[in-house]
Amino acid sequence: MNNKLIITETSGVIRYGYFRDGIPVELYCEQKEQESLVGNIYAARVERVADGIDGAFLEIGQNGKCYYRLPKSGQQPVKLSPGHEDRLYGGDIILVQITKDAVKTKLPVADGNVSLTGKYFVLTLGDRRSGVSKKIRNIRERKRLSAVADTYIKDEYGIVVRTNAEGVAEEELNKELTALTARYQALMKKAAFSEARSLLYREPPCYITLGKELPAAELNEIVTDSPEIYEELRQYYGDGCYEFSGGSAPLPSHSKNPAACQQKSSNGICRITLYTDAYPLEKLYRLDHFYETALQKTVWLPSGGSLVIEPTEAMVVIDVNSGSVTKKKKHADKIFYEMNREAAVEIARQLRLRNLSGIILIDFINMEKKEQRQELLAFLAEECKKDRVNCQVIDMTALGLVEMIRSKGRKPLHEQMRDARNSC
Repeated sequence: MNNKLIITETSGVIRYGYFRDGIPVELYCEQKEQESLVGNIYAARVERVADGIDGAFLEIGQNGKCYYRLPKSGQQPVKLSPGHEDRLYGGDIILVQITKDAVKTKLPVADGNVSLTGKYFVLTLGDRRSGVSKKIRNIRERKRLSAVADTYIKDEYGIVVRTNAEGVAEEELNKELTALTARYQALMKKAAFSEARSLLYREPPCYITLGKELPAAELNEIVTDSPEIYEELRQYYGDGCYEFSGGSAPLPSHSKNPAACQQKSSNGICRITLYTDAYPLEKLYRLDHFYETALQKTVWLPSGGSLVIEPTEAMVVIDVNSGSVTKKKKHADKIFYEMNREAAVEIARQLRLRNLSGIILIDFINMEKKEQRQELLAFLAEECKKDRVNCQVIDMTALGLVEMIRSKGRKPLHEQMRDARNSC
């Protein structure tokens, strides 16, 4: 597999995506000056508590506000002001992290479970429970990783082992844990002397951090045509997430320019490349084509069928059409089952590619056999497990509609593209 993170900038708009063998798996678009608040940590002041909606409104930054969900478990956020330890009151100063940007009339959403994220571990300050990712199935490996994390656990925070840690050398794991605990100490020292509404930590742009979120075994190279972004990448990945050092790594196949700058990781897994060829990087990876097709309503399947994808205000609706295949054909039940499996693979891919989330309803081609319907649900669930975002298949309704949900985070691709166009 030739897996690359491609980042290109044109007229202040950054388009970037994760590609496997030249085919996009995830696509994103944002204006360079447009700053996301997601991941930022604040010493927020409680403006008022709204018990009726189990939330509170907080003041952050310069005249900024956000919504805070009151924790159901009774676990209070980290309080930076004295008193009122049992519950939240107006005027309290608490440590929060933004989890969702503002959407239309909705305020940004904050969480008291502040987390410091590395490539292999996450330090959690609100929920102090520790554990190992469920995606790591090997019992011996789970015990090994848990033992490494246990030596760093304190009463003030929990440590969650990420899926990326599987198979990583103990020396590398200890290095990151040391860096994360140092970040925690620096954050709390700064928070203790900060005024209300202060920004304590700013998350780097998503086009910089995406490489850290992808499993190490699934990323070979990060390529950008922007010298400025290249320098940002070098600085960011010098913090222990990757070890970059100059070397004599061979130039990538797409670049024959000896002036192309590179940084290669010490373990040989990933390198950062500044693309300097005359032929544009966006044309080399056919970005215009891929972004255009990712916004189209209809997706054609190899069998002749198609998907119709309709994002609405309340949910995403997907219709699977059989196309030229009709029920008059012999073995129609088998044909439709195979077409539905083909559609399931593409649906899982399109949800990740377009970053569609929330409630999703799928109208597959009708199948008479109950066993086939159950097998299709199980197959779709397996395909969704390949997604980095939590994606769950719920059930099939009496009308034959498949219900599923995908966790919300960043805006869907069509909204990112719209915002970028409006800003130009």
